[in-house]
Amino acid sequence: MYKSSKGITLVALVITIIVLLILAGVSISLVVGDNGIMTRAKTAGEETNTSDAVESFKLAVASLTSEYYEKEYTGTGTGKDSVAAYVAENISKELGTMDYSLASGSTMSTSSSGTVTISKTGGKEVTISYTVSSSGNITDIKKADS
Repeated sequence: MYKSSKGITLVALVITIIVLLILAGVSISLVVGDNGIMTRAKTAGEETNTSDAVESFKLAVASLTSEYYEKEYTGTGTGKDSVAAYVAENISKELGTMDYSLASGSTMSTSSSGTVTISKTGGKEVTISYTVSSSGNITDIKKADS
């Protein structure tokens, strides 16, 4: 008569452990590898912060442009001959309302194009490029090429 065995064999146990180790290795590499979830999440976070800085700068320029034209057309005037000059004078204050500031030594140019570096309080600096049109308006605002 055959004895019925209860339990698993040593070979089955070793094979199960090997399969689990392979699955763990693959899972760990997907999470922390060069193209892993953690790396991609960090990159996405940095891109989000950069985009937020560029959008905040665009919003500040749009707000100051609107303010310039409002003053020009209501007769109160700004004393500046172009939007770019008005924006350059007031951009630091406007960015401050959005928790951003011009990086030390960074100023806006009123020439045909330029770059400005801004940073969020306690955050990374972002360099932004822009173009000043012949009419004095600021256009083509984007992250400066690194």
